[in-house]
Amino acid sequence: MRKNILQAIWLRLNVQLSRKEKLIFAKYLSVLLGAGLAIDESVDVLNKQAKGSLGRILKHLSVTVKHGETLSTGLAAFPHVFSPLFINLVASGESSGNLQGNLMNVVGQMEKEYELNSKIRGALMYPMIIVVVAGLIAAGIFVFVLPNVIHMFESLKVELPLATKILIAVATFVSEHGILTVISIAGAIAGFSVIRRISLFDPILHGALLLVPIIGGIAKKVNLARFTRSLGTMVQSGIPIDEAVVITQSVLDNVYYKNIFEDLKQAIKLGNDLSSVFEKHPRLIPSMATHVVYVGEQAGSLGDMLIYLAKFYEEEVSEVTKNLSQLLEPFLLIFIGVMVGGLALAVMTPIYEVVGSF
Repeated sequence: MRKNILQAIWLRLNVQLSRKEKLIFAKYLSVLLGAGLAIDESVDVLNKQAKGSLGRILKHLSVTVKHGETLSTGLAAFPHVFSPLFINLVASGESSGNLQGNLMNVVGQMEKEYELNSKIRGALMYPMIIVVVAGLIAAGIFVFVLPNVIHMFESLKVELPLATKILIAVATFVSEHGILTVISIAGAIAGFSVIRRISLFDPILHGALLLVPIIGGIAKKVNLARFTRSLGTMVQSGIPIDEAVVITQSVLDNVYYKNIFEDLKQAIKLGNDLSSVFEKHPRLIPSMATHVVYVGEQAGSLGDMLIYLAKFYEEEVSEVTKNLSQLLEPFLLIFIGVMVGGLALAVMTPIYEVVGSF
């Protein structure tokens, strides 16, 4: 038992693969199997040039398959690297004799996931840069400009406005306790990162994300694209719907969409359709998506309909992210305008009052 625990810890610390590396691994293995090589030969071919974490994984897989065990059993030794979706699609392919086809399904699913995440990161880069630059400008004003103006304010024989008093108090604190200020900001960022990882706060954070204008709409479309593609890929690959629902729930991040899949598990046990559960959550799943799923269930083409929905929402996300900078520009301008205008008013108002008193 102790040996197994130590081995698991060692694997987690020393074996890590990026999303891109996992995608390449699945793609190359599928190509080799499609060329007619046996699974052990394919793994050995990949293992010859692999280095680092991928080399350690392939070495383990080589030993596993040569001992007569399945590839999915070998992958299951790395649960922190390969998702339940990846492992179960491989296991389903081995059971059905269509491992190469299921690996291509894995590749397709991972490519779409990678593309989706890349588009979101790229779209959010511009707003994040604007906010960071605005924050740095504000910090520069507090550190280098306001300390020189404070002495002038103190010499003015006039009652300072509340905004100016607050500004002076903040500038004085930052000037006198610069290290403490930096530590406090870093602590706040670190604290938020920790809170994000505590499941107790998930309902608050995930609910707030879904309510944010523009961003909330993108988050809904991303979740819809993710779960329809994952679920559709598994249904097409021959995984039973009850298992597919459990696996899809495990790859979702948003707690509210996870709760929908909790309802789905109960509905399947009772023999109910997926669409009957989806229609109970119109704020998270549009009626159009529910109707498409219903049609797929009635026609016996649920997997195809889910993939159709995935493509639809992926295109929606793509279109929104292309124009995200333009959509967020008014909010960014308002943010910067309020910040700059507030600073300007706090600084200029006492000066105007003194000038007006002459």
